[in-house]
Amino acid sequence: MTLEVEANYIDLAKSELRNQRQRHLYFLNSHIFGDPAWELVLEAFIASSDNRCVALSDLSDDLRKPAPIVTRLAMILEAEGYVERCRSHNNRDLRCFKLTVDAVAWCEQCLDLKPDDNDFHNN
Repeated sequence: MTLEVEANYIDLAKSELRNQRQRHLYFLNSHIFGDPAWELVLEAFIASSDNRCVALSDLSDDLRKPAPIVTRLAMILEAEGYVERCRSHNNRDLRCFKLTVDAVAWCEQCLDLKPDDNDFHNN
């Protein structure tokens, strides 16, 4: 199944991912103030635009987190229905996952939020 993701959402996801990865510039202890689960979801969202799966080993490198932590996060996201396992087209032994159709729609909603859409930002 091919998921159609609008280019502007992909651009927003890439921008958000860059911001997440630069949080160390703003937080002294960025390892405490940055849950990598959102980054993991953003990586999978970006990959969904190309109908690709995301390899856990690549995510471990990209997130700069040990493989067991990334695997645990992927398992939690799978249990919650955000991701599903898939096979890499290049390497069948590679452990990969992709966003579910509902998770792609949820990401689009998250990326579509504007500060004035949320009462929290207006207080």
